[in-house]
Amino acid sequence: MTRLDCPHHPSQGGACPGCGLLDLAYAQQLEVKRQRLVAALALYPHLALPPVEPIVAAAHTAAYRHRLKLPVHVEAAGGHVRVGLYGAQHEVLDTQDCPVLTEPLRALLKPIVRWLAGRDGVHSIDLRVSQATGQGMVVFACRGGELPGGPRAARALLREVPALATVAVSRADRAGKRVMGSAPRVLAGPPHLEERIGETRYQLHPGAFFQIDPRQAIAIHGLVREMVGAAPRVLDLYAGVGAYGLMLAPGRERVLLVEEVPEAAAAARAVAPSNVEVTPAKVQDVAFEGAWDAAVLNPARRGSDPATLATLARLVPRAVYVSCGPETLARDLDCLAAHGLRAARIVPVDLFPQTPEVEAVVELQRGPALETWRGGALRGPWRAGVAGQSKGATAFSGATGQPREVLVLAVGRTRERGTLEGSHYERLGEVATHSLLRLRVKGRLGRALARLRALGHPIAGEDPRTAPFFAERAGLVRPFVHVESDERTQGAPLHGDLAQALTHLGGVKRGRGRRGSS
Repeated sequence: MTRLDCPHHPSQGGACPGCGLLDLAYAQQLEVKRQRLVAALALYPHLALPPVEPIVAAAHTAAYRHRLKLPVHVEAAGGHVRVGLYGAQHEVLDTQDCPVLTEPLRALLKPIVRWLAGRDGVHSIDLRVSQATGQGMVVFACRGGELPGGPRAARALLREVPALATVAVSRADRAGKRVMGSAPRVLAGPPHLEERIGETRYQLHPGAFFQIDPRQAIAIHGLVREMVGAAPRVLDLYAGVGAYGLMLAPGRERVLLVEEVPEAAAAARAVAPSNVEVTPAKVQDVAFEGAWDAAVLNPARRGSDPATLATLARLVPRAVYVSCGPETLARDLDCLAAHGLRAARIVPVDLFPQTPEVEAVVELQRGPALETWRGGALRGPWRAGVAGQSKGATAFSGATGQPREVLVLAVGRTRERGTLEGSHYERLGEVATHSLLRLRVKGRLGRALARLRALGHPIAGEDPRTAPFFAERAGLVRPFVHVESDERTQGAPLHGDLAQALTHLGGVKRGRGRRGSS
């Protein structure tokens, strides 16, 4: 296997810490992945989680990817085409022979690259090949949303590459930061590609999310089926094209799939049996009716949200959480435990050999809700407000009494010190251009925070203008407010989700620096 150093993290003879594990023996790779999951869960020691089971190894550690999404560069002089990862200077490296791509995918890629010569309007490609049929589908993300040559060129490409079934085009990201385009539409060929996992058949539309190795996905499906058990009425949330709901359908009384992407919902409905319903909506917008016995949730890497998890915990006595993000999984398990769904089994699965990524399948069962820990001195953030706040106020983490010292992450750069309605603050450091403050509270915490907002520094995770950034970048799904001390407790440790958010934002940069605006 040819070894490729990551251009962002040169390995210098060892494994790249952020982008790949090519230099490690496979057994070592598996342990690195498992320890990533263990470390994420360790930020929540109060959960008393079951031990993480041994990781399920991949059957294929090379030539396993059935899909690639890569940027394209067509040279102006000579028309030479490079397709591959971005380098350190944001140049496109030519990595067409990456060893993790299946041979059928590589075979499809080569004539497509030749065809791209001279078509400099193409920004990136999304190419997949069906394990079940051997047919391919390509989506060209193009500047302006138009493929050079249009449908006629797309039909010509199908004639040139017989294994290619569908050609589609999408609108490239104007800033050039995202590889995937938006609003894909088919130019030539059928609108869907057929795929199977085990005996279950799926339709994949252009851009559809699906496991990159359907052969290894069988391991995930087996765990989900085992953990759901004989539950007659099952919810499949964040369902995509129906990966789990369609697999679970045989023999069930009722299965409901909820998926917000219209094309994915339509693809699931097209192959759904009579006992499966499909609702095209965001999970958080659905008013679930009737009784349900189990749920499967498979959110994107950013995880779910507290309101949805609270609703889920009331709906079902058991659930299965399938996650590709250990850090957001740990945060969501904390939230679910606060509402009475407790993790009973945690199984990591390797779906991405040669990378640090790890999937996890978690079985949850109804149990006592976790409200406080450490003898009741501390609280989690997912249920009730702190003392001194009005009824129904935002829940904060930390000490349970009247706040005396409070950590706040404020949007933007504040002054080094200041006064907020009688409370005093000092800036402890900078976090990704924002300000980590310690408030010494006099009176009501709510009044001090309101004054901080009025000065143009809303709370990270609360301000609707910046909340999406903090959710995507840092996994922060609530206001960053932590009560360090009250009249009885001193130095309450930072809650796990906030500690992880600081890490994802690059940590706290100490020092006085320049003065802020307020």
